[in-house]
Amino acid sequence: MTLLHPPPSRRAFLGLGAGALGAAALGACGAPDLSAVDLPEVQDVYDGPPLTLTFWNGLTGGDGGIMRDLLLEFGQAHPNITVQMFAMPWSSFYQKFPAAVVSGLAPDLGLMQNFHVATNAARGVIVSLDEVADRIGLTEDQFATTVWRSGIVDDARYSIPLDVWPDSLFYNKRVLADAGLDPEEPPRDRASYEAALETLAAQGIAGHWLPAVDPQGVGRGFDSLQWQMGGELYDEAGSRALFNGPAGVEALTWQLDLIRAGHSKQNVNGGDANVAFKNDLNAFLWGGPGALINDLSSVEDLDWGVVPLPRIGDRPASFSGSHQFVIMRQRTFDPDRLAATYTFLSWISANSIGWAGAGPVPARRDVVESAEFAELQAQSAVAEALPDVRFYPLVPGIFEVQSTILYPAISDVLLGHADPQEALDEAAARAAYLLEENRQKYAEARS
Repeated sequence: MTLLHPPPSRRAFLGLGAGALGAAALGACGAPDLSAVDLPEVQDVYDGPPLTLTFWNGLTGGDGGIMRDLLLEFGQAHPNITVQMFAMPWSSFYQKFPAAVVSGLAPDLGLMQNFHVATNAARGVIVSLDEVADRIGLTEDQFATTVWRSGIVDDARYSIPLDVWPDSLFYNKRVLADAGLDPEEPPRDRASYEAALETLAAQGIAGHWLPAVDPQGVGRGFDSLQWQMGGELYDEAGSRALFNGPAGVEALTWQLDLIRAGHSKQNVNGGDANVAFKNDLNAFLWGGPGALINDLSSVEDLDWGVVPLPRIGDRPASFSGSHQFVIMRQRTFDPDRLAATYTFLSWISANSIGWAGAGPVPARRDVVESAEFAELQAQSAVAEALPDVRFYPLVPGIFEVQSTILYPAISDVLLGHADPQEALDEAAARAAYLLEENRQKYAEARS
């Protein structure tokens, strides 16, 4: 096909992603040694003199307060270890910490979204944790398999999963009841979902506001739908885009038809949909529990529930992310600081029930199966989707492809500016250039 726009230059690509400045910083500092690291032998539990670990992350919302509470609890149990947390917007985090690694000012550990782990493993700014997982007694059978394996890059583990946050269906019980629908039985498949939307429409309610001008929000819905319809975003090697196949076109057409049928307002963003939901103006939100559970819980008199995404296609599936702990590369590793880091990682993994209050589902099976977790009604409902969660492929730079090529193309279609097949075909062609650029760039970083 003929591209509507020429493929972006390599310079343009490098300027787009959240990690671009970090990558530039690595290059600007000469040629630091970012080869594989052998961590020193340390004791399993730190029992030495008081020390302070530095911990960077992007937890700037209510989740940050919950993490700080956990750090205080850890400090009470381990008075010789203080974990000092520095939270910043995620985009700043991904830009700043690689430069800190190269400058020799890296934090001891960080919390990272799993779709950035492969990128930073390829850059050499985080270290392999196979030995760490073994030392603190973490094994695959303690976690949901998909979540555990999402930290493995090139057969080596680079991260320890803390949680999982599958996109879920949030439903407004009052709106459903007022429309004559059962507020305790939300739609769980395509037929019941579309029937509910028709019932709502008959009473003048646009039941599902699609955030067409919020590419990240609407793009994740597309990901879930095309997986449900039997599609894949990329081939197994992450070298070729597949999202323009029949499943992707069907998924995007289904989303577009919601707008055409009046089930969604036109030209809205995620904030619009969220505010409408809180004001009983729509019935359904698709989104992640980490943000929405606490946000909706804070609204007085809002009557809502949550379940896994409805099965619109032939199989259940939902986009998910996961917060995962990483250890930053140091010029030299201090055995005491490393032992203290191991102690913290072991403790917070075992005590991640406290983190569930932030909205996500803990990654540990024993925590999810505990009586304490069962008392968290919303999180327990979200956890039903764990067998069917899907992640982006573990390919360096993959989030850049999603966020700068695929999601804007989806937004163009939902804004009425492009045809689904043509937009996805163009996006796939443009993605091919960036996938190859990334392959070469990160191969060079490893060499």
